[in-house]
Amino acid sequence: MRGFVSLYLGIDSVTRESLIKEHTKPLAKKLFGNQAERLILVLDGTYIYNNKSNNFQFQRRSFSLHKGSPLVKPMVVVTTTGHFLITVGPYMSDGKNNDAAILNHMLKTNIDDIRGLLEEGDVFVVDRVFRDALPLLMDLGINDEMPAILQKGETQLTTGEANASPLVTKVSITLTAYYNA
Repeated sequence: MRGFVSLYLGIDSVTRESLIKEHTKPLAKKLFGNQAERLILVLDGTYIYNNKSNNFQFQRRSFSLHKGSPLVKPMVVVTTTGHFLITVGPYMSDGKNNDAAILNHMLKTNIDDIRGLLEEGDVFVVDRVFRDALPLLMDLGINDEMPAILQKGETQLTTGEANASPLVTKVSITLTAYYNA
């Protein structure tokens, strides 16, 4: 099993060049890469539901007010073709562990040496829930692609923003398809 995992799963199983050439869809390159040699990764958090626990502290920390049941949250990093690079977690679903906080933790502690793989100008395709992690991504020189967010006082998106949001969703749907399979 160790041979299989190290050969076929994780960051160590592929080179950066291989990820760009073989594991990036042409649509993603055209939309976000400007045909440059950029690594485009899709990040998303998911849920693993738990049964009710007799351990009160675990029950309390794993209970999600948003979903209304106990669960833990892993974070997944994949390429646009669906090649899994990193699965981090699971994290408790209390208020401290939203997707942005998990991404910040992942990058600050350099889990699985992800920062060694990344270069300035690389692209992370993320959901709106990652908006609190954008300052760290900018500091690292990583470009973010996410559906547009209404700013305070705005009542609707501009035409360009409204047209760009479905394109981000089209690329990030790769990961959602795996969750629902």
